[in-house]
Amino acid sequence: MSPFKICSKCAYTWKGRENFVKDPFICLVGFQGALDETESAFYLFNHILDGDQCNTTLMVNAEDFLSLHKGTMFTEIKFDSPLCEGHCIRVEDLSRCPVECKNAVAREIMQVFTPCARPGVKP
Repeated sequence: MSPFKICSKCAYTWKGRENFVKDPFICLVGFQGALDETESAFYLFNHILDGDQCNTTLMVNAEDFLSLHKGTMFTEIKFDSPLCEGHCIRVEDLSRCPVECKNAVAREIMQVFTPCARPGVKP
């Protein structure tokens, strides 16, 4: 069985998705939404280790986490529609989205991830 993710900088290996999500050294820093049906959406995680041993950002396909969603699974991308609030054009925007869109599903899923601490921003 192949690993879930290997860190591109320090080569740390997460054997499964659950190990990755529960790792205290992983935090969510951003979301790159799909802007049309041909693109994939990605979560951006920081791999933080003490003493500057790693401190890199990892990109993980949002579809790797779709099975965590328990609600309605929307399949269309509504970016740039009259309903779109533009959350997906701001990578650092980790908020939920009320639009019935595939990116909104990914935004709902990402609420289970630990967000990275940001100076001046309360979690």
